[in-house]
Amino acid sequence: MRYLLLFTLFVGWMFGLTGCGSAPSVQPTVAPTLKVVVTPESTPTVPPALVSLTYEENAQVELISPGGVRVLIDVFDPTAFSAPATEKDILLTTHTHPDHINSDFDSSFKGQQLYAKAGDLKMADVTIRGIAAAHNEGDTFAAQGGSDYIFIVDMGGLRIAHFGDIGQEALTADQLAALGKVDIAITQFDNSYSAMDVTNKKGFKLMDQIKPRLIVPTHNSLEAVQYAKTKWLCLYSDKPQVKISRGNLTDETQLLFLGNMGLSYGRLTGATQVKW
Repeated sequence: MRYLLLFTLFVGWMFGLTGCGSAPSVQPTVAPTLKVVVTPESTPTVPPALVSLTYEENAQVELISPGGVRVLIDVFDPTAFSAPATEKDILLTTHTHPDHINSDFDSSFKGQQLYAKAGDLKMADVTIRGIAAAHNEGDTFAAQGGSDYIFIVDMGGLRIAHFGDIGQEALTADQLAALGKVDIAITQFDNSYSAMDVTNKKGFKLMDQIKPRLIVPTHNSLEAVQYAKTKWLCLYSDKPQVKISRGNLTDETQLLFLGNMGLSYGRLTGATQVKW
């Protein structure tokens, strides 16, 4: 009995030691972190600013800015316009040869104009600067009544330069400074009246000086087109009008035939068709 009692006391003491230990730690329940994802408001896609460019034969070109300002250059056939001219239009005349003017239209035009002279014009989203040039090498540069003028037209984020019938051997330092970085050049490559052809390559040398991103040719020939293909990527549209933004242009110079020139020279030479 004494041994049984001792054993019972020993077991109780052991259980007592166990019960007197530190209480087991209880880990607090941590609420899961709620991650709030904020979705930013979507930015509306802004369509690119488009400039409408229509080539209407000879050197006649019609430009329309994104804001709707229309610039008419070297008009010889008013019936080719996309719509009749109004006093809200601007008329630019690079020189007075009969394939670049229409006397009846010019005398009755009611809008702003630079008629064979240098100067500046501004209307809404369009800025224009006219600078003196030469129809033939050696012609005197004149502020008014000279043999040719270059018109620099800024619209829709593009700088467009119309060279008229320039026949210089090279652009001058002053002309280059005024032109700056040209996006679209409208110019000739073969014209006996400017002593310009594929043999002397004057037109090509002028473009090499300014390196425009796009060239729209005016007076031209099949020989000039074939040579152009050795220098630049040639494109064409079978329509006279394209709508261009900066996104259509590359850093390398390209040449674009429009309208009848696209249907003839563009297809004959295997140029790439565009749907601008």
